[in-house]
Amino acid sequence: MSKLQALLFENVNKREVSDFCEGVGGLVAVTENMVYLVRGGLLERMAIKTYAIKSISSIEIRKPNMLTNGHFQIITSGNADRTKRFSTAFDYAKDENTVMVKANSYEHFVRLEQLIYKFRDKALEPALEEAPTTQSDDVFAKIEKLASLKERNIITVEEFEKKKEELLSQI
Repeated sequence: MSKLQALLFENVNKREVSDFCEGVGGLVAVTENMVYLVRGGLLERMAIKTYAIKSISSIEIRKPNMLTNGHFQIITSGNADRTKRFSTAFDYAKDENTVMVKANSYEHFVRLEQLIYKFRDKALEPALEEAPTTQSDDVFAKIEKLASLKERNIITVEEFEKKKEELLSQI
Protein backbone atom coordinates (compact mmCIF):
# COMPACT_ATOMS: atom_id res chain seq x y z
CA MET A 1 0.00 0.00 0.00
CA SER A 2 1.41 3.40 -1.00
CA LYS A 3 1.62 6.37 1.37
CA LEU A 4 -1.21 8.07 -0.55
CA GLN A 5 -3.47 5.04 -0.15
CA ALA A 6 -2.60 4.81 3.55
CA LEU A 7 -3.54 8.47 4.06
CA LEU A 8 -6.81 7.96 2.18
CA PHE A 9 -7.85 4.92 4.21
CA GLU A 10 -6.90 6.60 7.50
CA ASN A 11 -9.57 9.21 6.68
CA VAL A 12 -12.14 7.34 4.57
CA ASN A 13 -13.83 4.01 5.26
CA LYS A 14 -12.38 1.56 2.74
CA ARG A 15 -15.78 -0.11 2.24
CA GLU A 16 -17.30 3.18 1.09
CA VAL A 17 -14.76 3.65 -1.71
CA SER A 18 -16.26 2.43 -4.98
CA ASP A 19 -13.03 2.80 -6.93
CA PHE A 20 -9.71 4.64 -6.87
CA CYS A 21 -6.67 5.07 -9.06
CA GLU A 22 -3.21 6.37 -8.33
CA GLY A 23 -1.43 8.70 -10.70
CA VAL A 24 1.83 10.62 -10.46
CA GLY A 25 2.04 12.28 -7.03
CA GLY A 26 -1.66 11.79 -6.30
CA LEU A 27 -4.69 9.57 -6.39
CA VAL A 28 -8.42 9.96 -6.97
CA ALA A 29 -10.95 7.95 -4.94
CA VAL A 30 -14.72 7.88 -5.50
CA THR A 31 -17.55 7.12 -3.09
CA GLU A 32 -21.25 7.46 -3.83
CA ASN A 33 -21.34 11.01 -2.42
CA MET A 34 -17.74 12.24 -2.43
CA VAL A 35 -14.58 12.37 -4.50
CA TYR A 36 -11.23 12.48 -2.71
CA LEU A 37 -8.11 13.81 -4.35
CA VAL A 38 -5.04 12.82 -2.34
CA ARG A 39 -1.81 14.57 -3.28
CA GLY A 40 1.72 14.45 -2.04
CA GLY A 41 5.12 13.88 -3.44
CA LEU A 42 8.77 14.38 -2.69
CA LEU A 43 8.52 18.17 -2.35
CA GLU A 44 4.82 18.39 -1.56
CA ARG A 45 3.02 17.92 1.75
CA MET A 46 0.47 15.10 1.67
CA ALA A 47 -3.12 16.32 1.79
CA ILE A 48 -6.66 15.23 0.96
CA LYS A 49 -9.04 17.48 -0.93
CA THR A 50 -12.70 16.52 -0.74
CA TYR A 51 -15.40 17.27 -3.33
CA ALA A 52 -19.12 16.65 -2.93
CA ILE A 53 -20.32 14.70 -5.98
CA LYS A 54 -23.10 17.25 -6.55
CA SER A 55 -20.61 20.14 -6.75
CA ILE A 56 -18.54 18.69 -9.59
CA SER A 57 -19.43 20.52 -12.78
CA SER A 58 -16.88 18.87 -15.06
CA ILE A 59 -13.75 16.79 -15.31
CA GLU A 60 -10.96 17.39 -17.75
CA ILE A 61 -8.97 14.34 -18.61
CA ARG A 62 -6.09 14.41 -21.05
CA LYS A 63 -4.38 11.32 -22.40
CA PRO A 64 -0.62 11.06 -21.86
CA ASN A 65 1.62 11.26 -24.91
CA MET A 66 5.19 10.16 -25.57
CA LEU A 67 6.68 13.27 -23.94
CA THR A 68 4.36 14.15 -21.05
CA ASN A 69 1.94 12.64 -18.59
CA GLY A 70 -1.74 13.29 -19.02
CA HIS A 71 -3.94 14.79 -16.33
CA PHE A 72 -7.24 14.32 -14.48
CA GLN A 73 -8.63 17.67 -13.31
CA ILE A 74 -11.79 18.20 -11.24
CA ILE A 75 -13.71 21.44 -11.83
CA THR A 76 -16.44 22.35 -9.36
CA SER A 77 -19.36 24.71 -9.64
CA GLY A 78 -18.34 28.16 -8.48
CA ASN A 79 -14.64 27.53 -9.18
CA ALA A 80 -13.34 28.14 -12.66
CA ASP A 81 -10.51 26.16 -14.21
CA ARG A 82 -7.40 28.12 -13.20
CA THR A 83 -5.21 26.67 -15.89
CA LYS A 84 -4.89 28.61 -19.11
CA ARG A 85 -5.92 27.48 -22.56
CA PHE A 86 -2.36 26.66 -23.55
CA SER A 87 -1.22 25.31 -20.19
CA THR A 88 1.68 22.93 -20.03
CA ALA A 89 1.87 19.66 -18.15
CA PHE A 90 3.87 21.57 -15.54
CA ASP A 91 0.93 23.97 -14.98
CA TYR A 92 -1.43 21.05 -14.42
CA ALA A 93 1.04 19.32 -12.11
CA LYS A 94 0.95 22.38 -9.82
CA ASP A 95 -2.86 22.65 -9.83
CA GLU A 96 -4.35 21.39 -6.55
CA ASN A 97 -7.41 19.96 -8.36
CA THR A 98 -5.34 17.79 -10.71
CA VAL A 99 -3.63 14.41 -10.62
CA MET A 100 -1.13 13.58 -13.33
CA VAL A 101 -1.92 10.41 -15.30
CA LYS A 102 0.54 7.81 -16.57
CA ALA A 103 -0.12 5.95 -19.81
CA ASN A 104 -0.72 2.63 -18.02
CA SER A 105 -3.46 4.12 -15.78
CA TYR A 106 -5.27 6.34 -18.30
CA GLU A 107 -8.14 3.88 -18.96
CA HIS A 108 -8.71 3.48 -15.21
CA PHE A 109 -9.01 7.27 -14.84
CA VAL A 110 -11.54 7.28 -17.71
CA ARG A 111 -13.61 4.74 -15.75
CA LEU A 112 -13.36 6.96 -12.65
CA GLU A 113 -14.64 9.90 -14.69
CA GLN A 114 -17.64 7.87 -15.87
CA LEU A 115 -18.33 6.68 -12.32
CA ILE A 116 -18.25 10.24 -10.97
CA TYR A 117 -20.72 11.43 -13.63
CA LYS A 118 -22.98 8.43 -12.91
CA PHE A 119 -23.05 9.17 -9.17
CA ARG A 120 -23.48 12.91 -9.79
CA ASP A 121 -26.44 12.38 -12.13
CA LYS A 122 -28.02 9.97 -9.64
CA ALA A 123 -27.57 12.51 -6.82
CA LEU A 124 -29.10 15.31 -8.88
CA GLU A 125 -32.16 13.32 -10.09
CA PRO A 126 -34.29 13.82 -6.94
CA ALA A 127 -33.69 17.56 -7.10
CA LEU A 128 -35.05 17.65 -10.63
CA GLU A 129 -38.08 15.53 -9.76
CA GLU A 130 -38.88 17.50 -6.60
CA ALA A 131 -38.69 20.91 -8.23
CA PRO A 132 -41.06 23.19 -6.35
CA THR A 133 -44.21 24.18 -8.13
CA THR A 134 -44.62 27.85 -8.77
CA GLN A 135 -47.65 29.77 -7.66
CA SER A 136 -48.83 30.08 -11.27
CA ASP A 137 -48.70 26.27 -11.66
CA ASP A 138 -50.89 25.96 -8.57
CA VAL A 139 -53.35 28.57 -9.86
CA PHE A 140 -53.70 26.83 -13.23
CA ALA A 141 -54.28 23.48 -11.51
CA LYS A 142 -57.08 25.06 -9.46
CA ILE A 143 -58.65 26.55 -12.58
CA GLU A 144 -58.59 23.13 -14.25
CA LYS A 145 -60.36 21.64 -11.23
CA LEU A 146 -62.97 24.40 -11.36
CA ALA A 147 -63.51 23.76 -15.09
CA SER A 148 -64.09 20.11 -14.29
CA LEU A 149 -66.67 21.09 -11.64
CA LYS A 150 -68.38 23.41 -14.12
CA GLU A 151 -68.55 20.68 -16.80
CA ARG A 152 -70.15 18.32 -14.29
CA ASN A 153 -72.69 21.06 -13.40
CA ILE A 154 -71.53 21.20 -9.79
CA ILE A 155 -70.90 24.96 -10.09
CA THR A 156 -72.45 27.48 -12.46
CA VAL A 157 -70.66 29.26 -15.31
CA GLU A 158 -70.88 32.52 -13.31
CA GLU A 159 -69.30 30.92 -10.23
CA PHE A 160 -66.55 29.47 -12.42
CA GLU A 161 -65.79 32.83 -14.10
CA LYS A 162 -65.77 34.71 -10.77
CA LYS A 163 -63.41 32.22 -9.10
CA LYS A 164 -61.19 32.05 -12.21
CA GLU A 165 -60.74 35.85 -12.14
CA GLU A 166 -59.83 35.72 -8.44
CA LEU A 167 -57.24 33.02 -9.07
CA LEU A 168 -55.72 34.78 -12.10
CA SER A 169 -55.34 37.98 -10.10
CA GLN A 170 -52.97 36.09 -7.75
CA ILE A 171 -50.38 35.60 -10.48
